[in-house]
Amino acid sequence: MTVRKSQRGRWMIDAHIRLLDGSVVRVRKVSPVQSKRGAKKYEQDVREKVVAGTWGKTAEPSPTFASFSTYFLDNYATTNNRPSTVREKRRALGRGLLDEIGHLKLDRIGTREVEAFKARRKKDGVSHKTINEELAILGKILGYAEEIGDLTTPPPKIRRLKTPKPKLDFFDFDEAKRLEKAASQAPDPWRAMIPIAMWTGLRLGELRALKWNDVDLVARHLHVRHAADDQDVLHPPKDGDPRIVELPRKAARLLKEHKHLRGDYVFCRENGLILRTRDCESKSKAVRDDGPLAKVCRKAGLRPIGWHGLRHTYASHLMMKGAKPVEVQELLGHASMSMTNRYTHLSPIARRAAAELLDDEPPGLDEVEEEEGRR
Repeated sequence: MTVRKSQRGRWMIDAHIRLLDGSVVRVRKVSPVQSKRGAKKYEQDVREKVVAGTWGKTAEPSPTFASFSTYFLDNYATTNNRPSTVREKRRALGRGLLDEIGHLKLDRIGTREVEAFKARRKKDGVSHKTINEELAILGKILGYAEEIGDLTTPPPKIRRLKTPKPKLDFFDFDEAKRLEKAASQAPDPWRAMIPIAMWTGLRLGELRALKWNDVDLVARHLHVRHAADDQDVLHPPKDGDPRIVELPRKAARLLKEHKHLRGDYVFCRENGLILRTRDCESKSKAVRDDGPLAKVCRKAGLRPIGWHGLRHTYASHLMMKGAKPVEVQELLGHASMSMTNRYTHLSPIARRAAAELLDDEPPGLDEVEEEEGRR
């Protein structure tokens, strides 16, 4: 088949074109028009150029990785990603990729160059997680270059480094109670914001973006419509879709007590403006640089935990209380169940259902037999 979809889902041609002298020219290219009809038209054009002897005669030289990265950020990333994601990609490029391989032309970046880059970064003491982030952006840029035709050969396969599974740190029920008690003595807005984070599972950006018109204290739920980035700009939530988060009664009571007239934001600065990221997080791991959450944790005699740890606490408690994974997925706003599955080992219902798979008889049969025996 000369027109097909690649493993990445792109329409491409892979044609063996026989010339009059008996020689064969193989052309393997991604179609510039991503449709089956467009790929067929592209194949026809390529065949005509190969037969005419003009194929590849006027090909432009491959751009350098540095120059194409600028094009990628300015044209692809700014159109398809959030501003905060564009900034993250720009930072990832500046940490080492541009210094190490920025001078190379795209068609000169092969497996050898990628592996050498990984080795140098490891030698410099860079963590596997950071290196994998850089490899991800490298793969994305090379894949995009192939897609639009600036890279005429398939990009190298990029193998990421193994990393340990991230520790799922959360507070157990007793620790959560201690944190709630300590938070009740904290200044505004942390007195309310810390427990609400633990009772709703909202991300920090979602908490910062939460407005009073997103809160229905009568129906006891929140409408998560936005998340604030590190530049205080509001965007849709991380996985794209708004969601409804039901409030436990204690959360609704606390929000009623917290109700203020300083502005639209539920949790805000004294002047009513949105909380900045630096207002919420610790500046370093040193006690002197503790953020508001770390201070409350220490006051409660607990290890300092991040805001995302409160989200883990929310999900873990739901599972341990018997919530179904699909319910937890919806409340957390996970795009896929794979993220939610990190908590399923905590579910007593799931453990019991797994154990019952070993039973030879239907569930409840022994109880029926006991009842018949008593009669």
